[in-house]
Amino acid sequence: MFMRKILSILLLLLALIACDDGDVIVTSFDFDDASLQNCGGPGSYVFFKINSESNESISLKLSTQDSIFNVGDTLNFQLNGSENALNYRTFDVAPTAAYFCNSIPPTSPTVLQDFIGDDGTATLFVVALRDDGDGIDEDTESQLDTDLDGLLDFFDFDDDGDNVPTAFEIGDDPENPMDSDGDTIPDYLDPDDDNDGVLTREEDTNMDLDPRNDITDENVGADYLNPDVSVQTVIENYIEHSYSTSSDIDLFVNNVVLTNGEEQITQESIPLGSIGSIFSGIVTITPLFE
Repeated sequence: MFMRKILSILLLLLALIACDDGDVIVTSFDFDDASLQNCGGPGSYVFFKINSESNESISLKLSTQDSIFNVGDTLNFQLNGSENALNYRTFDVAPTAAYFCNSIPPTSPTVLQDFIGDDGTATLFVVALRDDGDGIDEDTESQLDTDLDGLLDFFDFDDDGDNVPTAFEIGDDPENPMDSDGDTIPDYLDPDDDNDGVLTREEDTNMDLDPRNDITDENVGADYLNPDVSVQTVIENYIEHSYSTSSDIDLFVNNVVLTNGEEQITQESIPLGSIGSIFSGIVTITPLFE
């Protein structure tokens, strides 16, 4: 019996020595039930999760001047421990959002452990839902850009680039949009609505970027719809566009190594979570004329 106890002690010591390779065994590191939160903006974005039961947090800082939420994209950031850094911390008591969002971190709670991720990749998936409000049921997956102004048709305020808003050119029935010249091309996709050889955009005598108020014959209406008037005024500017947008995100960190002195935590993949409607509002833009 005595020899068996000695053997058990020796095996335990060997196991402890074998584990002493710089790695640390973390008893928690559990954020599955914690919600992903964020603060900051261009220059410094901060994402964080708090486990209030175990007084621990995981946070990600991304330093970029770009507005990263209003355009659908997949963005990758290389972690370097400073500008782009992942931190796993334990505290004496649970922190609040103020700990991560104040420009000067509060002195309380006290950090007990701070593991810094200076290697790995943070991947941000941004799904942006955009709508130009023109009443047309359009495929948001389509890459169609009729006027080649850089705005896809499904969120382009003026699909054909003639400086007459799409919503105006459609008419009262989006299912049967207007086709003023009968050429089978609906006005909102037709750069020459009266088929007189002069672009609608350039039937703008007063050069105010609105062909609707240039009227030679009151009985017919605007010149861009009057085939008997074909006075060209070179216009090389688009009107201001606007569209509504709402963005959702998913955030992952892959192949990360968190270090605290001689201790390390290695995680192949950390799904930090999702935030719905992280950005919503009206985007105003004037496309460049090329």
